[in-house]
Amino acid sequence: MNIPIIIVHRGDTFYLKLVLEQIRLFNPQNRICLISDDSTNKYDFVEHYNMDDYSEGANAFKKVYVHMSSNPYDYELICFQRWFYIRDFIEKQEMEYFLCMDSDVLLYCNINEIMQEYIPYDFTTCNKQGPGCALFNTSSISNFCRYMMSMYTEDILLSKMKSMYQGFIDNKRLGGICDMTAFVWFQDNTECNVIDIAIPTKGTCFDGCITWGLGFEMEDGKKKVYWIDNLPYGRLTSYHSLIRFYCLHFQGRSKYSIFKYILDKNKVHHSGFWYDLKWLLSKDILNARLKGIKKAINNPKMVVNFVKAKLK
Repeated sequence: MNIPIIIVHRGDTFYLKLVLEQIRLFNPQNRICLISDDSTNKYDFVEHYNMDDYSEGANAFKKVYVHMSSNPYDYELICFQRWFYIRDFIEKQEMEYFLCMDSDVLLYCNINEIMQEYIPYDFTTCNKQGPGCALFNTSSISNFCRYMMSMYTEDILLSKMKSMYQGFIDNKRLGGICDMTAFVWFQDNTECNVIDIAIPTKGTCFDGCITWGLGFEMEDGKKKVYWIDNLPYGRLTSYHSLIRFYCLHFQGRSKYSIFKYILDKNKVHHSGFWYDLKWLLSKDILNARLKGIKKAINNPKMVVNFVKAKLK
């Protein structure tokens, strides 16, 4: 059975096309559903759906949301809202189960082959807190959205979040309450059958985040990747064994290096000085960096937070 793949993403960022192309490369038969805005309605190899048509739950959540993070309001809000967009979308589409992917995850496997064994679970997770590549069913996504609403409408949970965020402030730490917080609490406080697919099993795993070591060999702040037959592997430092990555998650600024990990249409990986230079000087990446600089200039707090993080 073909498992639908769903991505919620706002804006036509430089890496979105690369991610979508790679999903299609390994999954030629699957539905790839991009829930987005008009700016991304130009990729003819995926199904495009407008966010506004599935916004009822997202709008309801926005009314109760309380921002408790050093990250920008809009950034954290859409991270929460995407789950409501997905819930409303799959209800209208009458999907039984589906794979939710972050828009900065590169896939290196056929989902139908790999995910079939996880269908009996309520959902999958990566390193418990990471929903970057998560298989859900209709019931579990509804329960998760219901739980996120309760976090902001029930006094006990709201007080717990405020206390947690105050700890970030008192210790001068970046971060705060995000949808990953909800993902962890949902697992801890409800009855659900979950499996962590970031835990290496039979020589394979899904990557929760390329900048998280978690026992893997690191290089320049990211997991060191070994390319074998044009597929990515990481090395566990404790066992010196190679683990095949079914996906790599490029969270934060690691997105700027995503081009180093893509495959061409023949599933061949390329590297080298001239290849890297071509991408680094490409219009898309230069424009993305320029936008980042402009955003920083207009948001001095973001610059201060970035400098603090670097000084730690």
